[in-house]
Order: sequence, then C-alpha cells, then structure tokens
Amino acid sequence: MPEPLHAVAVVDDQAAIERAHRAGQDAWWVYLAEVLGHLRLPYQSISPGAPPDGVSVLVFPTTPDTAPSAELEQWVRDGGVLLVVGDPGPLSALAGVTASGSVPDAHVVLGDTPVWSSRPPVALHAVGGTRLTGEAEVLARWDDDDTAAITLHRVDAGAVLTYGVDVWQSIVRIQQGYAVTADGTPAADGTAPIDDDILKCEDGMVLSFERDRAMPPGEPPLDPEFQHVYPPPSAVPMFDQPQADWWCSLFAQSVWWAAEQSGATVPWLWYWPSGIDAVAHMSHDSDQNVEADGRAALDAFAEAGVEVTWCHVFPGGYSPELYAEITAAGHENALHYNAMGDADLAVWGWPQVRAQYAWAQAVTGTEQIVSNKNHYTRWEGWTEFYRWCERLGIQIDESRGPSKQGDVGFTFGASHVSFPLAPVAEGNRLYDVLNLPLHTQDLAWAGHASVRDVILDGAQAVHGVAHFLFHGPHLNLRPPTRAACLEVAAEARRRGMPWWTATRINSWERSRRGVSLSIEPHPDGVAVRALADEAVPGAAVLLAVPNSGTEPVVKEGSGSARTVTRFGRCFVELTSDIVAGDNRWVVTP
Repeated sequence: MPEPLHAVAVVDDQAAIERAHRAGQDAWWVYLAEVLGHLRLPYQSISPGAPPDGVSVLVFPTTPDTAPSAELEQWVRDGGVLLVVGDPGPLSALAGVTASGSVPDAHVVLGDTPVWSSRPPVALHAVGGTRLTGEAEVLARWDDDDTAAITLHRVDAGAVLTYGVDVWQSIVRIQQGYAVTADGTPAADGTAPIDDDILKCEDGMVLSFERDRAMPPGEPPLDPEFQHVYPPPSAVPMFDQPQADWWCSLFAQSVWWAAEQSGATVPWLWYWPSGIDAVAHMSHDSDQNVEADGRAALDAFAEAGVEVTWCHVFPGGYSPELYAEITAAGHENALHYNAMGDADLAVWGWPQVRAQYAWAQAVTGTEQIVSNKNHYTRWEGWTEFYRWCERLGIQIDESRGPSKQGDVGFTFGASHVSFPLAPVAEGNRLYDVLNLPLHTQDLAWAGHASVRDVILDGAQAVHGVAHFLFHGPHLNLRPPTRAACLEVAAEARRRGMPWWTATRINSWERSRRGVSLSIEPHPDGVAVRALADEAVPGAAVLLAVPNSGTEPVVKEGSGSARTVTRFGRCFVELTSDIVAGDNRWVVTP
C-alpha cells in the first residue's frame, strides 16, 4: 500500500542535527516530533532542498542552510504556507524579516490576529530566540523592547509565518527546567523558600517568581509580612498558566491556520475520549506509613468516589491487610521514591531506586509498578532519573511539581503528559517515560484553597490534566484538607472532568500514540484512515476542514460526526471506536 500524502511536511535536516551535536549543542528542534506526535497530526519528512510536492504547509523547524530554490518560492507564491522557527537566515527575503539580535530569556505578548484562535491571557515566557525586523505583519512582540517575535508575510497567494521565538527550547526548558545541582533562588516575597538544602525539581525551574505568577482571582494582595507557615495564612501568588502547553497550542494553531489558508484538510486525534474536555488526577503519598493515616485516606477517597495513584514510600509500610484493601478499592499501587536521607536506602542513586522499586513490588503484591512520584519532589541532575525509570519499567513519572506554597500551580508550565527530551550525550532522544505534572499538594494545608479553581481552569483551557496530591496524615488530622479533597472531587466532576489514575492516563496516551491518521479526497468529502497498533475506544478524530458545514455526516464506516470548537477553532469531530489495524471512514464535512 502506498504511503499516504499528507498536507503538512517537515524539513528533516539530519546534517544540522549532527552538526549541533558535534558542537555539544542541543538540537532543540527535534522536539517538534514530540509536539506533533502528541497531536497525532500526520506529516511527511522531506530532505532540505527537496521540492514540497503535494503539500500545503512546509515547516522549517530551524534555520535552513541554503537559499530557497526558485521552485520553493514559486510554491509559496502559488498558495503554499511556510512555517519557519528561528532565524529565517537565507529565507529572510521570502519571510520579509531578518534576525536582529538574539534573546536568551524574555516574554512574548501575542497580538490579536486570525492566526491565533485562542490566546493566553498573559505574556508567555520564552527561552531562546531572535528579534525580527522587516516589513512583515507582527503577530507577537518581545515585551522588553517591543520588537517583533512572530511575523507573517504574505507572498502573492501564499505566506511565510516566522517564529523568532525558539518554541522548541522554550517548551522543553519550561517543562524540564535546568539541571538541578544546587538550591534555586527563593521568591523574594517569602512565599517559596526553595533554598532549603534539599535538591528538588523546583531548584531547576525556568518560570519566574516575579513574572509568571499571579494571585488567585478575588484574593487580596499579598501581605508584605507574609510568613511561610502551614496552613498558609492567606492566598499567595501562583503559577496560573500552563505556559509550555500554550506554546504547543500556538504552534498547532499556526498549522491549522496555514492549512486553512491553502485549502487543505488536516486531521489530528483528540487528547481524550470523545466528550471529555479534560481529565483530573488525584495522587496520594503514604508519608510515614502510619496505619491510621492510610485508613483515613482510604475512607476519604471512598467518600470522594476517586480511585487514586497511591505512591508508597520506603521505609516501613502498612499492614498486609491495608495494602490488600488499597488494591481492592481500585487504587493504583505506585512508587514514592525516597531520596531524603532518612533511611539506609533513602538516597539519590540507581541502586537505591531499584531496591525501593523491589520493596514496593513486595509489600503491595504488584508485579508491574507503572508510575512514580519522588518524595518531596526530590531531583538531581537533568534527566538521569528518566533513564532509571526506563530501566525499571516505570512508564509515567509525576515528580515535577511544587513543594512550597508560592510555587503551586503550573510550576513546569504543563498540564499535558509528554515524553522528555534527553541531553546531547544521548542524542536528544525522547525517553520512554511520560511526564505527568503535579500542580498542588494538600489543599487547605500546603496549598491555599483558592488555587483549586485556577488549576482546574488552566487544565481545561488547554484540555490537559489537573493533578491534586493529598497525604494521609492531613486527610486524617486536618478536617479542612479532608473537606477540600471531597470538594475538588465534586467540582471536577461538575465540570465534566473524570478522575483517572496515572496508569489509566499512561495507557490511554500510549494507545492513542499508536494511531497514525491520514486523509484523502473523496467524492463525498474526505476519506479518513486510522492505522492503530491497538484499540482506542471512543476516539475522536478532529478534522480542520476549510469551509465545513454545520452538520457533518459519516457516509461510510461506523461512527458519528459533529462540529465542535477546540482552541477557539471549529473542527469536524469524527467519533468512533478505533480497532487495532486498519480503520476507514468517509465523512461529508
């Protein structure tokens, strides 16, 4: 069977990747594969200089080496759309802009333009990029000097959209931070004393306490004399926006807009089963392993009606009877890797995490432990822990999150799961471990109750996961935290957000990652094809169709169709149970 022809193509410059790696530099742009992979948006890879035959949108994920051919320029003039990320270099004349200075770290203000169907309400943090000058329309500006950060240049029937922002480095850095080698700098207002002599995820974070936080809506300004005590005496500023998710969304919006301009139809796979807008996740850490605390947690989760990811911490443990009850209640047994130095195996290292994994298997009776969260969000280095997870068979890690009141929220800018990027020494590969961000601990104790709706709102805005962590001692001894647990469970349900364990999120994401979509013209509209490694029940294929109607119809194949709005843009949604193997439908948009 011939390879399908996709409307979107990406220039795959292997020589540029090898050149960067030989120089010891990250080839950030390889992360494009993860961004489009999460969307399941099909594209073809073409070599530099190859003609964009049959495609409507061509992406240069980094600065090209050579000047555009006459054929490429004519392709643009005839209606093709180029997306260029970085210094446009030899494409400058076509892009209508030139690079005029690098930007190591700054913020970007998105303008009002049809390209963005859904904009973040704040300036976005960017890591790396270049300022742009020229005659092109400005879609976004660097907020420190008002120079252009993203531009659009019309060229006859086509266009060139240029990101001066290093989108890929920004996404990776915000999600993964920098290597943790020392305490980070605490918030100047005293709300996040991360200089606590304990190395943890936040010590390497990129988002700024000064620029990237906001007070929860309706809360009074922070008291200048604020003291970081438990429970917090008042609300404090929080990371209120999933900034990395916003960058992913903006790039996706660029692709959909570009396809629309050229009259092409582009499919992608909705993040969740049809009808689900976003997902909620609750985890529990068994700190201290006190039997009464564990039973109090079991009782609270039963009343809340939530199956949680129960992260078991070494040393000690519950009684065998309690472990059995946890499993019988449908909770997921997970590891809570302890590197706090409070026991012989509780230090940072591969032998220690391996031993604790075996301990968790033994005490819970769970042969395959799929997920983990590090105790106290402990972390060292940049990505070595992901290698350990791969070796152990841990498929999803939820360590990246806050440990202080003032770094609650979207601390690592994400609500979506993602595969992390490895450093140059490992060829910038993607680790086979999903990163599931953590957003707050123990509402009404470690996190002020006012952060709840901000987290739910932010996750819903980008259709990700809202993650709330609780501890048994607080559920047992602190009635306001127990009440907050029940209330957040009810509020997420009211919003239509089901509660999923980490294992379920992992299984769903890996199943949908096995789906490859393609479309082709059909006399009745478009023929949609999905090749799937395994079944994905209730899947929703979204079609960005120019000039679609309001009552789409499935003409062939089993399923239903409707028009939905996602990220402020209308899509035709095809809902069907995708089976393992070949699936095909014909849809009249």
